[in-house]
Formats: sequence, C-alpha cells, structure tokens
Amino acid sequence: MAGMEIVVGTYEQFTVCYRAEPSKKDPSKLYFKEAFAAHLHTSSVRSMASHGKYIATGGADDRICLLDVERGTQITEFLHHDGTINAVAFAKDGSHLFAGCSDGDMSAISMGRLTVTRTWKNAHKAAVQSISIHPQGTLALTLGTDMTLKTWDLVAGRTLFTTALRTNTKYGNTVSDVQWSPDGDHFSILGARVVDVISVETTHSVRTVKCDAKPTAICWLSDDEIAVGLETGHLLLFNIHNDEQQEQLPIYDTRVKAIASNGCFIATASSAGDISLWRLEGSDFTEICTQQSGCRPICLVLRSTESSKRTDAGPSKTAAVEEATEPRAVKMAAIATKVARDLARVVVETEDPVELAAVQRKRKRLNEKGKKLKQMKMKATGMKKKEKNKKQK
Repeated sequence: MAGMEIVVGTYEQFTVCYRAEPSKKDPSKLYFKEAFAAHLHTSSVRSMASHGKYIATGGADDRICLLDVERGTQITEFLHHDGTINAVAFAKDGSHLFAGCSDGDMSAISMGRLTVTRTWKNAHKAAVQSISIHPQGTLALTLGTDMTLKTWDLVAGRTLFTTALRTNTKYGNTVSDVQWSPDGDHFSILGARVVDVISVETTHSVRTVKCDAKPTAICWLSDDEIAVGLETGHLLLFNIHNDEQQEQLPIYDTRVKAIASNGCFIATASSAGDISLWRLEGSDFTEICTQQSGCRPICLVLRSTESSKRTDAGPSKTAAVEEATEPRAVKMAAIATKVARDLARVVVETEDPVELAAVQRKRKRLNEKGKKLKQMKMKATGMKKKEKNKKQK
C-alpha cells in the first residue's frame, strides 16, 4: 500500500501531492505525507491527468501546466487556449496530451516535442466537458455542454460521429462526464441523475442506474465495476452486468468531488477538503488513511510510484494525430459506428470540419476576387467604349 500517491488540484490554485507512508509508531498503519505543493496556476485547477512521472493540469486561467511529479517541478506550460481547461487526457502510450476548453476548442500536444501539433476549433459548439481516450489509443470520446457526444479518430485527427444526447430524455438537461472502460468494450455517460453504461458490441445500454442524488464524479474500478460519487457524500458501487450488485456507502458529509482508482485502490476527495485512500477487495471496502487538506479539491489522480518507474515516460513512436494506416482507420470507423448507433440522432462527419471551413473561406475569397476582377473589366470596357464614341464624334 505504501508508494501510492494522490495528486490533488484545488480551488486555491495549488497542485498538492500526498504520499501514503507507514507510520513511525505503527508501521502497519499508513498516513498521508505531503510530498510537495506547487503553485502553477493563477486561478483554480480544473482538470488533471497523469502518465508515468508526468502530471498535466488544466486551469481556469486558460493554462495547461506539465509537472514532473517525482521532482515536484514544472516542466513547461501551454497558453494556446482562450478559456478554462475543463479536460486533459494523455494518450495511452503517453505520446500526446489532449485538452478541452470552455470555448469549445480541443488541442493535441506532442509530448516528444512539447509543442501543440493540432487544434480543433469549435470541436463542440459549447464547452468541452470531458475527454476519454480508448485503451487502444486510436479513438476518443468527447462530451460537450452542447449535449453532444463526439467520436474521434485520433489517427486521422478528425471527427467520425456526432451524437445528439439532448433528444434522449434519460440524461436530463446536462451531461458531465464520459469514460471508457479499461478493456474498451463499454463506456459510461454521467447524466443529471443517471449513470448510463453502453456496450460497443451491442450498441445498447447494458445498465442504466438512476441515482437518488446528483452524481458528481465517476470512475471505472475494473472492466465491469464502477464507482460513482454523489452530491450527498455517498459512494455508489455497482456491477454493470448484475443488477443485484449495487451498494451505496456514506463516506462523507459533503459531496464527493473527485474519484480515481489504481488497481484495488480508490482515492476520493470531498468538497470540504477530505482526501481519502480506500481498498476494495471483493466485498470488503476499507479506509486506509484520510486527511483534511485544508483546501477545496476539484480534481485528483491516483498513481503508484512503483508502476510509474516501469512506465516508459519518453516519447512514443506511436504517431497519434499525425500518421494513418488504412487498416487501422477502417477498424476505427467500424468501432465508431457501433459507438454512435442507436444512442440518438447521429450526424456523420465525412470531412474534417476545420479543413472544410478553411476550404470554404478560400472559395469565398476567390469568388469575391473574381467578382472584383469582372467589375474592373466591365468598367474598363465601358471607358473604352466612351473614348471610342468621343473620337467618332
């Protein structure tokens, strides 16, 4: 259990790392030791993601910060967005970092070159709320406050499908999160009072759980188990294939603000500042350690220092968003078709929206230029006729 770290992003602009360590008085018990606290943002930290030794944070100050969590130091920052960074997500191989902004834009950052390699303007018509990368690393789902779910082919770097969730009344008037299962066979959508789990194979909901309070956070614990944090401070645990396996545990007096898992360990944070580490083995759910942080958490990640040492943190040869091979593109299109079908009204994106808009602008400029040349020619012809008439007179 030692070697587990919880990194928390707060309203107070800090990124704080808590490490679980054995107590000196009783080595069988663990306590949280603050490893570091970094003041990287000038406003609240709204989103967070981890891969290997790297932590990426997105803030309400339009900023994305990249942190070396082993040293507790900032590597670099990115200021290419004009709005709150609501979502950040690493590609599964760590080659790219994806970010979603409140202005509807989305971007991809190369971890090898530490540069922005692609920006999708108006990826959503409203704020990008959530980004989830498929375990294979070549497909992504994004959720927007425009109540649309978008399926992306990361190999080609374009939208495959747009699914309108507004027409599906079970989600209510808001959707806040979308997450792939660890095996990539299912994904979950967090609605106003519902958690919907959809199978890629059947394209239908395998389980829809109605919550008695607003769900505030969600996390996959395994291929078929999910944890949901509720506004009441309860933690809802359920199996997606068994309707009888469902349990609701009161862990906080205030809302559950964030959840993350790593193996059998679960990290949670409350809106009152409680940071907790839990262990789930079978039906046994036990608290390992908890601490009052004295701040207001918004997001968190749970990482193992042992597994991060084994992770290749260097740039990968996987060419996400930069290269494409026909077999993989065809496969991604087939998966995306299953993902989008039967959910709601689907709009098929046959062209890259950004490139299409650029082509349209170019055509418009050429048309306008052609009209001006035609007018100039007509004017010149008219002047020549007038001079010819004068000479004849």
